[in-house]
Amino acid sequence: MNENILIDKNQETIETWAYIEIMGHNRIAGRVSERKVGIQVMLQVDVPKPDEGFSHTELFSPSSIFSIKPTTEEWCRKFVGARVNYDVLPYIPATRQLKESSSFPPSQEELKEQFQAEEAANFFDDEDENEL
Repeated sequence: MNENILIDKNQETIETWAYIEIMGHNRIAGRVSERKVGIQVMLQVDVPKPDEGFSHTELFSPSSIFSIKPTTEEWCRKFVGARVNYDVLPYIPATRQLKESSSFPPSQEELKEQFQAEEAANFFDDEDENEL
């Protein structure tokens, strides 16, 4: 095992590069340290960019941490570079989406027209179901 990634058992604070699992579902890699927020001690993770520098910092409650696996800066940067982040967007059916508007926010007239069109579409959908 690489001696550079071992944590001293007598050390009271944590200052290391690590791969962290949060609640067993989310994973993050970066430079880990402690940070006091109010009266709570939080774990601060400085997430690196693949090449150099840091992209952002996240704070976690120690009780939310599932595991901390000490590693190297090089490994953390490779992890971040290989990871693909997908923006999670909620699915909204086309019938519930606002139509494109020439102004933002949409005018009261545009909203009224869209509401009437939706009501008409729902009315005809209900009639079709009753015929079955």
